[in-house]
Amino acid sequence: MNTDNNQIKTWILPKPIKEKEIENCPLNYTLQKVLIRRGFDLNNELDNYITPIELPNPELHFNELKKATDRIIDACSRKEQIAICGDYDADGITSTVLLFELLTILGAKVTPYIPSRQDDGYGLNINMISEINSQQIKLIITVDNGISAVDAIKKSNELGIDLIITDHHKIPDNKINVYSLIHPENTPDDSPYKYLAGVGIAYLLGKNICNKLNYDINKTTANALFSIGTVADMAPLKGANRKWLKEFLPEISNTNNKAIKSIIKKLSINEIDITSEDIGYKIAPLINSVGRISDPRIIIELLTNNSKESIDRLTKTCFQINKERKRLTALIEEEALEMARSQYFNGSKFLVLTNKKWHPGIIGIVAARIVDKFNLPTAILALANDGKYRGSIRSNSRLKVNLALEECSDLLIAHGGHSAAAGFSINEENIIKLSERLDTIAKRTFRYIDLNKAIKPDAHICLSDINYDFYRQLLLIGPFGIMNPAPIFWTRKCKVSQIFKLNGAHLKMTLDDGTSSMNAIKWNETNNIKKNDLIDIAFYIEMNKWKQSNNLQLNIIDMKAHKNIIELKMHKNIYKCQLINNRKILITNTKGQCVSSDISKNSKNINKNQLAFAKKILVFAEIALGQAS
Repeated sequence: MNTDNNQIKTWILPKPIKEKEIENCPLNYTLQKVLIRRGFDLNNELDNYITPIELPNPELHFNELKKATDRIIDACSRKEQIAICGDYDADGITSTVLLFELLTILGAKVTPYIPSRQDDGYGLNINMISEINSQQIKLIITVDNGISAVDAIKKSNELGIDLIITDHHKIPDNKINVYSLIHPENTPDDSPYKYLAGVGIAYLLGKNICNKLNYDINKTTANALFSIGTVADMAPLKGANRKWLKEFLPEISNTNNKAIKSIIKKLSINEIDITSEDIGYKIAPLINSVGRISDPRIIIELLTNNSKESIDRLTKTCFQINKERKRLTALIEEEALEMARSQYFNGSKFLVLTNKKWHPGIIGIVAARIVDKFNLPTAILALANDGKYRGSIRSNSRLKVNLALEECSDLLIAHGGHSAAAGFSINEENIIKLSERLDTIAKRTFRYIDLNKAIKPDAHICLSDINYDFYRQLLLIGPFGIMNPAPIFWTRKCKVSQIFKLNGAHLKMTLDDGTSSMNAIKWNETNNIKKNDLIDIAFYIEMNKWKQSNNLQLNIIDMKAHKNIIELKMHKNIYKCQLINNRKILITNTKGQCVSSDISKNSKNINKNQLAFAKKILVFAEIALGQAS
C-alpha cells in the first residue's frame, strides 16, 4: 500500500489472525491481535507479561557480583573512600547518583567523577585514575563505562586500586584484569538481566548490597533514577528492565528526590501519571543537555542536593542550558541538512558531515535527525578541545555501526558503542578516508536492501472503539520502548472536520471515520491537508495532557489521501481491492480477472487451488480495507 508521504513509502499491513487464536481473556480483542502478531502465546504468556514474575537471584547470573558486593559492604562498614566514575549522559548520571546516594547512606565517603565531554572524552581515563589515587582512594566503581578503558585499567592495577567495572557496552576481545566485572554479556543466554543499561546494573548492584544488609532500597531514590536512566538510554524493555520499569514508573511523581520533583514540576508533568514518553522526550533531554554543552557536575549536584534554595537555583540553570542546547541544535541541524542533501543526491549511502565549528555535544542529536530525514546511517564530526575530531554515528537499523567502525579502526584514535549508535575520535587527515570507507561498507550492506521507509501498523481500529477503557488496557501491555514499541493503529476514510495549523508546521485536527470523531495531531506536516478531505491515517493512541486536563488523541505517524480502490501487493503481484456498497469486497488482478467476497456462491468454475488462494487474498483484503482488525 503506497503513501503520499515523502518519508514513509509503504505500509506493511499485518497478517490475518484466525479466530481460534483469540483467547477468552479480559484483554481487549484488538490488543490480543497486536500481541499475537508480535509472537505472544496468549494462553501461556499473557499473565506473566501483564504482571512480570519475580526475578532470579542475580548472583546466579553474574559470577563476580558477590565479590563486588562483599568488597563494597566492607568499604561502607569501614567508612572507606569510594570513587564512582560515571558518564556525562543521562544513563551515566543516574547510575552515578544512584550509587552515590546509597553508599553514602551506608557509611562510605563517596566522590563522583564525571569526565568532561569536551576535554576528556568518554569514560574512565588515566588522568582520572591519577587524581583518584592522589586522594588515597583505593576503591573505584565505574558505571556505564570502563570496559574499554585499557590504559586506565592498567594504571589502576599498578597503583593497587581495586576496580569494579559495571558496564553494558561491548566487551573487547582483549582480556581485562579488574577486581570485579559486572556485565550483562557474562550472563546466561536466557537471563532477564541481559538487556540492562548502565543504570540497571548499578541498580542491581545496589539492590544486592541492600539485600545483604537487610536495608530497603526503596528508602532511596534508586527506583526513579533507574526509570529515567533506562528510558533515556533506550534500553530494550524486556526482562528485568520491563519488570522494574512497570513497577517504578507509576511512583516517579512520589519520589523523595527533591531535585527530580523540582524538574517534574517545572516541566508541568507533576500532576499526571508519568510515562516512558514523558521521560524520553522531556526529562532525559534536560539531563542530557547539561553533559552535552556544560559541566555534568551541575546535574550531579542538583540530583544529590537537599537544599530547596540550591535545588531551585540549579534547576533554573539546567533549564537555561537546555534552552541553549535547543538553539545550538537548530543551527547545526540546518547546516548539516544542506551537506546531507548534497551527499544524498550524489549517491552516498553513509552520510559523513563535518564542521569544526559545531559543538561536539550536539552532534549525536543532529545525527539522529539526519537519519530520520534520509534513512541513511550518518556520522557527524566536530572539533574537540584536544584538537581531535569527535564523531557521533546513528544507524538506520539496516547497518550495525559499531561493526562498521571496527572495519575502520586503523583510521581511528578510539571508538565504541552499539549497533544503532556509536562514537569515535579521529585525526583530521583521516576523515576523507573514513568517509570513503564507510560509504563502501554501506553500499555493500545495502546492495539488496530496499531503503525506502516503511511502517508496520499492528491493527486496524475504528475511532468508536478508542475510549478510556481501551487506553487503560493499552497501558497494561506497556511500558513502551525498544523491543516493546507502542502499537501503531490505522483507520480508513477519516473526514477532516476541523484543522488548525500550529507553529512549526504542525497540524491539529478533528477527524471523523463515520463511527466517531477524535482529536489528532500531526507533527512536521508539509502536505496540504484541507477541511473535508478524506484521509487514511496510521497513528499512536496517547493521552494529551494540557492545562491539567487529560484527553485521548491520535498522534499521526503518516496519512494519505483516501482512495476507494487500494493496491495490495502479494507474491510480487498487484491486486486492486475495493468495497462495493460498503459490504462486498471485489478484487481485480492485472489481467482484469475478478473475485469477490461472495466467492462461495460462484465457486463452481474455480479449481481447488484457485479457490484456496482466492480465500487467502480476500482475508488480506479485509484487513487492507479496514473490514477486520
